[in-house]
Amino acid sequence: MRIGIYYRHTFHEAIFQSTIRALEQRHDCLATSDTGKLTRFRPHVIVAAEDLTYLHLRAHLPLSRFVHTRHGLANKGIPARSFRAADYVCVTSEAMRDDFLAQGIQPRRAYWITGYVQMDNLFSAPRPTQIPAGKKVVLYAPTWHDGLSSLPMLGSRVVDLLHGGRSDTFVVIKPHPLVQQGQDPKLAPWMQTLREATRRRSDAFLIENRGEDVMPWLNAADVLVTDASSVQLEFLALDRPMVLIDNPQHVASEHYDPNGMEWKWRDMGERISSADALPGAITDVLNNPQLHGDRRAVYRERLFGPLLDGRSGERLAAHIDRLVPEVASDAQLLAVSPFGRAFHTTLPYLRNASRAFKRLLRSA
Repeated sequence: MRIGIYYRHTFHEAIFQSTIRALEQRHDCLATSDTGKLTRFRPHVIVAAEDLTYLHLRAHLPLSRFVHTRHGLANKGIPARSFRAADYVCVTSEAMRDDFLAQGIQPRRAYWITGYVQMDNLFSAPRPTQIPAGKKVVLYAPTWHDGLSSLPMLGSRVVDLLHGGRSDTFVVIKPHPLVQQGQDPKLAPWMQTLREATRRRSDAFLIENRGEDVMPWLNAADVLVTDASSVQLEFLALDRPMVLIDNPQHVASEHYDPNGMEWKWRDMGERISSADALPGAITDVLNNPQLHGDRRAVYRERLFGPLLDGRSGERLAAHIDRLVPEVASDAQLLAVSPFGRAFHTTLPYLRNASRAFKRLLRSA
């Protein structure tokens, strides 16, 4: 089969590494951010981490099967829309599948229980070389959504607040890729603030690369500080402490989903709602790493079950293998592709023109 892997953002490339390794042994794979190339490839199956409602690919490839892996586990109101646009949706456990079904959220065909493909390298990821030895790592990874992000709350004090009044910490700041991109006028000032706050500081590092894989940084972190970002749910796998910052405006945000795990499970970390409370919260969880550990254990089991073995990409590939007998044929895909539709529409006229030309030659 031909398998298309779609990258909407550069950071999606890290998500599919284990999946591509498993798929390319048996299938013809094209990984691209170019929807034109993807359409011309005429894939039998398309795999995307993106909300498929934004892609409009089904109009061009109506017989292809669409698989949605997600690129974040926080809800933010997205699954109700994006899951229904996909033929198959990958989920991290049976419990998560059952939760979505109970909410009436159903893909076109089925859920696949695969684990989370972008976490396959979490436990094996090496410690980034930018982190000095002998320091406790405070990783700050905020979301980008206006009203949910804690970036405006921390402002220019961000590095000092994250050190928690300690001398044994090293601060790493991993902004959301859309903040790193800096094109949105609402987001660009946040990146500039972070640059100014970390400039000429040896006790902090700002990640600027939009395509940077967050897994090595999560694996290196002693504590995670975030707000409504999905990284809090990925960090559950490591059973380490976290500080969760509530933006006081979060309830008014269009992306606030009270049924999302990012809000229902806030007791898995030390929860605060002001910037001034951050240093004390960081000190508390570093001094007592098992704080909230009982709740983390419950949520970790519910979210991931036994599927934290680094083989989610292999399971996804195995599900795709089983589609071989039922996918559309090459002739069918060609017939409904933009080229195929044009060819089949004009074919009768071409035949008539050919016959007329032959008659003309015979009469000459």
